[in-house]
Amino acid sequence: MKNPKVSVVVPIYNAGETLALCLEGLSGLRYDNYEVFLVDNSSTDNSLDIAKRYSSQNPDKFKCITENHQGPSYARNTGAKKATGEILAFTDADCIPDADWLNTIVQPFEKDEIGAVAGRVTGFELTTTLDKFHCLFTLRGFPNSQTHSEFLLVRGGFPTANLAVRKGLFDAIGGFDITMKIYSEDYDLCARIYQAKFKIRYIANALVSHRHRNTYTGTWKQSFGFGRGHTVLLKRHLPNLIILDLPRWQHIFTEAPFRGWIDLAGADKKLFFILVAGFLWTPCFFLMMVYLGLLYVDLNSRQEKECLGASYPEVVQLVFLLLYKSTALTSGRLYGALKNKVLCI
Repeated sequence: MKNPKVSVVVPIYNAGETLALCLEGLSGLRYDNYEVFLVDNSSTDNSLDIAKRYSSQNPDKFKCITENHQGPSYARNTGAKKATGEILAFTDADCIPDADWLNTIVQPFEKDEIGAVAGRVTGFELTTTLDKFHCLFTLRGFPNSQTHSEFLLVRGGFPTANLAVRKGLFDAIGGFDITMKIYSEDYDLCARIYQAKFKIRYIANALVSHRHRNTYTGTWKQSFGFGRGHTVLLKRHLPNLIILDLPRWQHIFTEAPFRGWIDLAGADKKLFFILVAGFLWTPCFFLMMVYLGLLYVDLNSRQEKECLGASYPEVVQLVFLLLYKSTALTSGRLYGALKNKVLCI
């Protein structure tokens, strides 16, 4: 498949603050055979006006359409139905693709076994502590390119911020499941791609920058949603799989008698166990200070490796944010576990 036509689909909902940058990135793509569908999902801000204005200025490349049913799955499916390309490329209205994004992401489709290609998502801005935190811990891709052939929840799933799929395959498996809520519909699509006997290739240098959520409320909501989504995916796709996460050790049992994810390696759980030990034996409270100190050292090392330039007070905030995010993730899993009747903590 040489130089296939690519249809880029961008769902839009109240993205007035980020959409212009996304559109500038899409218009600057160094690929000569693509179209872009901007799908407004009943925005209440000026998003639709921005999309219409941009599409009227670039009618050969950009098409603005609407989808009144709320939800990114509805919006992406609507864009996919209008698409005329052999490849569907998905990104979001708060993302800015690299100029060579499409050139890079279409290459693996030359192999017939590849049903989808995922790229790396990086942080767009590093001006606030939240920006730096999300750069370290949100939508982190692998540093090296690799091919996946099965969905195991902790690997094999990829976000629609940077994902391309053969249109014929997408149509054959029914597109995005409109009953799936946000934070799990993309991994569900990946799972069904594997079930159709195709592989997904991850390309580390197919880059899209993401403007991460820059509020505490947004960070909690996203992390809670990720956790809840884990339980939905466990129930739907992994009936005989148990994931056991311990500090610095993980094992996946693929022929287990039931499904579950027991994650005891999260920062919130480690702190919880230390607090319980402290109530049982007061000297154990000293371990809490030791643990927080170790977290500080670890996060400082990580941010230095990524050249984030975080100050010492910011590293303290990173420690708090890690505990905050992991607590939100656990809360989402517990909520989803009760609702979907699976073991997931």
